[in-house]
Amino acid sequence: KMLSPKTSGIVLFWLIGRALSFSSIHQCCYIHSRARARSLHETCRPSEGRRLYSSEADIVVVGGGVSGLTAAISASKAAKESGVELNIILAEGSSELGGRVQSDVTDDGFVLDKGFAVFIDQYPQAKKLLDFDSLQLKPFLPGALVKLDERETFARVSDPLRQPKRLVGAITSPIGSLSDKLKLGLLILNVRRKSIDELFEEEETDTETALRSRWRLSESIIETFFKPFLQGVYLSPLNEQSSRMFSFVFKMFNEGAATLPRGGMKAVSEQLVQKALDEGIEIRKEMPISLICKATDTGSFVVESKTANEKLETACVIVATEGPKAQELLSQVEGFESIGNLPKQPQLSTGCLYYSFQGDPPVDEPILILNGKVEKGPIHGEESKSIVNTMCFPSVVNEGYAPKGKSLCSVSISGKIMKEYEGKDEELDAVVRSELASWFKDRKTEILEKWKLRKIYYIPNAQPAQLNGPCPSNVNGGRPCTTFQGKPIPEGMVLCGDHVATASLNGALESGAKAGVVAAEIATKAKQ
Repeated sequence: KMLSPKTSGIVLFWLIGRALSFSSIHQCCYIHSRARARSLHETCRPSEGRRLYSSEADIVVVGGGVSGLTAAISASKAAKESGVELNIILAEGSSELGGRVQSDVTDDGFVLDKGFAVFIDQYPQAKKLLDFDSLQLKPFLPGALVKLDERETFARVSDPLRQPKRLVGAITSPIGSLSDKLKLGLLILNVRRKSIDELFEEEETDTETALRSRWRLSESIIETFFKPFLQGVYLSPLNEQSSRMFSFVFKMFNEGAATLPRGGMKAVSEQLVQKALDEGIEIRKEMPISLICKATDTGSFVVESKTANEKLETACVIVATEGPKAQELLSQVEGFESIGNLPKQPQLSTGCLYYSFQGDPPVDEPILILNGKVEKGPIHGEESKSIVNTMCFPSVVNEGYAPKGKSLCSVSISGKIMKEYEGKDEELDAVVRSELASWFKDRKTEILEKWKLRKIYYIPNAQPAQLNGPCPSNVNGGRPCTTFQGKPIPEGMVLCGDHVATASLNGALESGAKAGVVAAEIATKAKQ
């Protein structure tokens, strides 16, 4: 039907008005967008001649280790409990998630944890967050076998409370005197009776002082058992370990078990990754963050990755990196440059060698083996030197570590010794084989000639130091997640990682969970 001239004029006038209106709106948005981009350019100084692809998120998590994954999961769950859906992006710089909790799998089916580690099934935060059944955990036996000077066979340290049949063996063991064993019973009673909070309220000393002065244990049991055992756990000499952390881990070992998951420690990280994906969290790998700054006009944070050519704008940033990297990123924000001048917390290192071989291992029990020799260390020129700290056969603990009919051996070496052998892999391999051959003399030829070296790992930043330094990692529950070494960090940024809690898997999980709740509050408020 034809419109009348009058009606046609009205329609034409309306269309022209709409077009002008749309043009004005578009021009306004364009000008605002250009101004905003210019503001971000001036504030964040992106590299010239390089286009950055932008995204927006309610929360950006920097770091895909276990703490960062936990923080992302915790933030999502906390927001959903308040009826809010958050857009959370997790940026990980490497191609792998999990941080230091990772494993490699060889083409022929051996699982190599990146640095020997165990999963303690009594860690409180792990019990809250993880599905133990799906991890298919298998435990080590309580106690340990110990290699002593001038003794052909291994000495055994047993826990008669959990292994009553080994009571006589525990009493007659050459590790420590009868007096030591009675005092050790008092120590076990103390950690079992007290809660974790109460243990962290005890007077703080170094572990060596606590063992000698408080518990009055002999030099023999300290040198042959506690030193190799605890240095394997905390990667530092006893006089650099926190007595509170010792009481905590001793409680965990006595009330639960050291275990290995089927498929390696990476199974823990993989479960966290799946939980994050189930929460709808977007994970971006190979996106190392090079810059964090604040947009002057919006108050939002801009998180930039030069490598990935991306920038993310967000109301809240969770920094879930290692301590030194966190310090670097925090100091980039205008007004907080002084954070970069704070002293660095020492980082501890460790090393590990893996060997595979056909058939059964020399020790068919799922037990840790300690080097209890009093004199050990790499001194060039010696005919015989002992450098092994601890060893075990992971495939005996959990059969998932090796193909059927084959075995895997893990040998832990202190970071100090690894540093001495840096760039000398063949020499290190030869020294380790020689020492193991002296421990298992009936397997000497096999160890020297047939065991296959699978890999040598050197982990330079395996743990933050838990005693001494400006910010020791020995705080149960973690430090406030909005501070760094007691100094406030930019409002809207949150910090997590074992370096702000305890140097343990539990510390990493615990700090991540708490940081996620705080971040959810910040992001939810920003959306309102």
